[in-house]
Amino acid sequence: MSIIDKVKQLISIMNENELSEIEIQEDVTKIRIKKGEGGAVRAIPSITAPVALPARMELGQEASAVPKESGNFVEIVSPMVGTFYRANSPGADPCVNVGDAIDEETVVCIIEAMKIMNEVKAETVGEVVEVYVGDGEAIEFGQPLFRVKPAQK
Repeated sequence: MSIIDKVKQLISIMNENELSEIEIQEDVTKIRIKKGEGGAVRAIPSITAPVALPARMELGQEASAVPKESGNFVEIVSPMVGTFYRANSPGADPCVNVGDAIDEETVVCIIEAMKIMNEVKAETVGEVVEVYVGDGEAIEFGQPLFRVKPAQK
């Protein structure tokens, strides 16, 4: 059964049983789905099984939001393929702007994949110095989204 079929099945189970949240884990794949305000279903970014490694990623390199430091900066990369949104909803302020201080739990953007809105957390501490992607652009797995100046330890 594909991941898409599993997500559809989970949403169906949620609707049939009037659940607001559901989570499953099989091996390294973990899926957590939660209904937001107004009953809209959205996935919490918990899918850990990579779909496919892009050519520019090294074999064995982890697919985390912060792959490595580049000079004196850290890049936050996309954990999945989808559509990039800077804000939680149309017309809302962006999750983060250039100059904002962030920590590991800061939601930096939303990625829509298969009609599910996934929050992406910074997973690093520092200051946003550049946003690489425009609102509504299609993005790839592992694509850099933000450039962050790490906080001094």
